[in-house]
Amino acid sequence: MEKKASTPSGGAADKPKGKVVGAVANAATILRFLRATQGPATVTQITRAVKINPSTCFNILRTLIQEDFVQFDATAKTYQLSLGLVALARGALEHSPELHLLKPRIEALARKYRIMVTVWRKISDDRIMLVSVAESDAPVRIHARAGSRSPLLLGASGRVFGAFSGLGKAALKERFQELRLARPLDFETFLQQLEEARRIGWALDDGYAYAGTVTIAVPVQEPGGALNFTCAAILFNGQYDLQRVAGIAEDLKRIGHSLLEAAPPAAAAPVVVSAVKPKKAPAAKASRKTAAPAGKRRAVA
Repeated sequence: MEKKASTPSGGAADKPKGKVVGAVANAATILRFLRATQGPATVTQITRAVKINPSTCFNILRTLIQEDFVQFDATAKTYQLSLGLVALARGALEHSPELHLLKPRIEALARKYRIMVTVWRKISDDRIMLVSVAESDAPVRIHARAGSRSPLLLGASGRVFGAFSGLGKAALKERFQELRLARPLDFETFLQQLEEARRIGWALDDGYAYAGTVTIAVPVQEPGGALNFTCAAILFNGQYDLQRVAGIAEDLKRIGHSLLEAAPPAAAAPVVVSAVKPKKAPAAKASRKTAAPAGKRRAVA
């Protein structure tokens, strides 16, 4: 059975008061299942997975089809998500107050260092999504697509979420073992990297997630203490040296405080991360790579 996705929140105090409408909750559960499944599913598969009465499930699916959130294959008798959800998702991103605040800041940082800067959001207990991208004007640059999803612990952002998730060692190991890495990394070393991220307030991935790249990420701290976002810079490892990475990390940390600084004084909460300014950047072997031919982009999923 697929794991049920959950939307992160700052805690029980953030939950709105009022009665939960069962039909809406069931529709959301069905949509999450269709998102998590690897392909189209029959009504029987959906019913068994989400544990909803078959008749109720069928009627909800029929309504979701009419609203263009689900599409139906009459030949195979299967259901899958419809592209109608894309417009809905874009609207959510366009109206997000957090992204409105962060977007100009990551664009400025991308121009300053001629690198790509991104914002990731936790969307479930085991997945994160790329929700905002700022590219540089460099002729050869890394490219990523907003809407891409990734395992919770992958990359520098994954280290940030892992470091401040509160997950125990067993849960971390289970998720870590599911990662597909570009080069070998043992779990104990990964735990040490999480501890380093807690200590200094930022994390680094030196080509483990995406070959030939270095990623630096920080937590985006929110009023109330929740951690739903990270801000990350991605650069070619040929652009990498300790002094440059340390400078980028400090600029990212300032962006990571943007939401707290913009909040009314009464809304400010204790900071999620108690970072200690490091004397030097985490040790990592710098390597030189030949840049791709001019005009080409390097894709990052």
